[in-house]
Amino acid sequence: MITAVNAAEPASVSVFAPAKLNLFLHVLGRRPDGYHDLESLFVFLDVGDHLHFEPADSAAADLELEPDPGIPREQNLIWRALERVRTVEPRLPQPRIRVEKALPLQAGLGGGSADAAAVVHWAEGLFPGADFRAAVAGFGADLPPAMDQQARVWRGTVDVPGDFVTDLAGTPVLLLKPVGGVSTAACFQRLDPGAPAPSPDFSGSSRAWLPSTRNDLEAPARDLNPAIGIGLDALSEAGEPWLVRMTGSGSTCFALYNEKGPRDAALEAVQRRFPGWWTAAAAIL
Repeated sequence: MITAVNAAEPASVSVFAPAKLNLFLHVLGRRPDGYHDLESLFVFLDVGDHLHFEPADSAAADLELEPDPGIPREQNLIWRALERVRTVEPRLPQPRIRVEKALPLQAGLGGGSADAAAVVHWAEGLFPGADFRAAVAGFGADLPPAMDQQARVWRGTVDVPGDFVTDLAGTPVLLLKPVGGVSTAACFQRLDPGAPAPSPDFSGSSRAWLPSTRNDLEAPARDLNPAIGIGLDALSEAGEPWLVRMTGSGSTCFALYNEKGPRDAALEAVQRRFPGWWTAAAAIL
């Protein structure tokens, strides 16, 4: 979402790229084309990256990340999205994009997709009638939800939007990312090929049916990175959360709380126990 326009410099725009969580992720089966049909509840958080689009110092665009994760520019989704949207509307300015990078890599938080979506939102703000979204199709399964930024269930290859979930806004969240990431492809390769468990009835309060959901990638991710299991166990013991799970293919684990106080106490506890792990306190938007 566009969060600020600099009145002194109208060409300067700031866009917030929120982290996502998969509160559940059901793998429903493998399709003939090799992809998997999924069912997942995406929610978005009040923590994320901030992208600042400013006039470039030269005729060419520029990209600065703080801190810089060391991804080659041609592989960075921000840069690739900028190139794609400019093919749709060449009159787009060549910006200097300064990124305050808050989300870690290989975390299951959708940071790359959120950043690419931020580029599209910036372009849409300048040329509302242009179809920029088609230009970035294929950038990853998380991109359609990242463009949407709504709490809702997605199905198919995360390309079919479903019902909204409106009763989770403001829920306190604790995020805990172990050291190391997990390969999404490796998780799917390790999946049990047996018949998937049935989905619950999604009617009524989400608090009633969320505990009966699951993340089908959690077990293979724990095999690939045993620290995920340690993190999940630690969250379960910290502050009496009502839901503890891994997001996406990991490696970030999360806990949902009724109140901020127990969440904040749990944050201090896990920070003391895992000083080298990434942590954050957040709330569902």
